[in-house]
Amino acid sequence: MEHALKNWERIQDRIRKSRFFPLLLDYDGTLTPIVSRPDLAVCSPEIKLLLERLGNLPNVYLAIISGRALEDIREKVGLPKITYVGNHGLSIQNPAGIHKKRLSPERQREFEKIRQELKDLLGQIPGVLFEDKGLILAIHYRNSRKEDIPRIRQVVEKKAEETKERWQISHGKMVSEVRPKFDFDKGQAVRSLLKGFSPQGLLPFYLGDDQTDEDAFRVIKGQGITVYIGTGQANSEAEYNLQSPMEVEIFLRRCEDLFRMKSKIAHGRDCIQSSF
Repeated sequence: MEHALKNWERIQDRIRKSRFFPLLLDYDGTLTPIVSRPDLAVCSPEIKLLLERLGNLPNVYLAIISGRALEDIREKVGLPKITYVGNHGLSIQNPAGIHKKRLSPERQREFEKIRQELKDLLGQIPGVLFEDKGLILAIHYRNSRKEDIPRIRQVVEKKAEETKERWQISHGKMVSEVRPKFDFDKGQAVRSLLKGFSPQGLLPFYLGDDQTDEDAFRVIKGQGITVYIGTGQANSEAEYNLQSPMEVEIFLRRCEDLFRMKSKIAHGRDCIQSSF
């Protein structure tokens, strides 16, 4: 991967040759630093203002795509009139409404049983935090002792094997998630969001920092700008890299300047055409 800011001229050239920009952003580790507890990952006022300006540009389609529950990510960002994707694509809210996948009563009971069993097995281990997202259960162990992590992973993997017919367990940065076996991931969500756009003049962006973002990188690869946030991910499908959310802010501000310029040029062209 090449550093996005060091290769800005190449990205800038692609923006100048395009007309419309779906800007698809992960939240944790991308717009906010990774923190010890999910509730502490707060979007700074500066980032919120930047996102608001980007979302108001006529040539930008802004979507936040997160593993968090839809209600949680919507509250964290707090901007109206943009698209929110929660639970890796299980829930989507856009100006047209809210679309959620739901579990049957039988599968809901299964989920509650798995959740309780994992809490019974892991709940006494210091530092383990359970985050119930409705359709997904996240087990965070960032704050656990190093010597406890193999045991935590062993318990989770055992449960994965026991429930593999109808449930799947995925792993991220010091977190494991229990999910229903539906055909969904962030890549499917991105594919769905882009379906309504004409490919002519379209340049989608996707910025993310975790293994779950790799599905989205694969969907956009070759047709847009993909940026992995962080270090030590040499095998990422992303084309570019940024080191931290701080660099993401710099990158988005540069994009904003170009998107705004492109919008003014398009508006001026329309005004000239309408005068004849």
